[in-house]
Amino acid sequence: MDPKPVTAKLANTSLTLAILGWGLYLGQWCFDLTLGILLAIFSGGASAVCSTVLDFIPFVLWIVGVVMGHVALRQVKRNGAPGRGRAVWGLILNYSGIFFIVLLTILVLTLLAFGIGAGVLDQILPSFSDNDGSSFLPRILLWI
Repeated sequence: MDPKPVTAKLANTSLTLAILGWGLYLGQWCFDLTLGILLAIFSGGASAVCSTVLDFIPFVLWIVGVVMGHVALRQVKRNGAPGRGRAVWGLILNYSGIFFIVLLTILVLTLLAFGIGAGVLDQILPSFSDNDGSSFLPRILLWI
């Protein structure tokens, strides 16, 4: 039985990293929007630091997946080896993940720069304001 060509392995790895990255990112995002918010409020932002670190894992997986997808495509072009479809889908999913992270980062930084939403949490949970009336939301967002 012939072993799989290197190109097919690289294409499979690119696609697997894309799917794994999206699974980790969406799973962690769902956790952040449910229990993560409560943990951030009650732990003073300590759990948000862990969440921020975990946000980088899918990004790294997508970067590695892009590199492997391009190497696989180059080998397919050169040798005519199998795996072109998997490499292309891996690239599509990896690039879409990177695009989504960059877009989300720009959105969050824009909102922080203009102070949009700084008073939203105080309107929903007025007891979470400091004694002087200032919001602690910007401090939480620094941890997120």
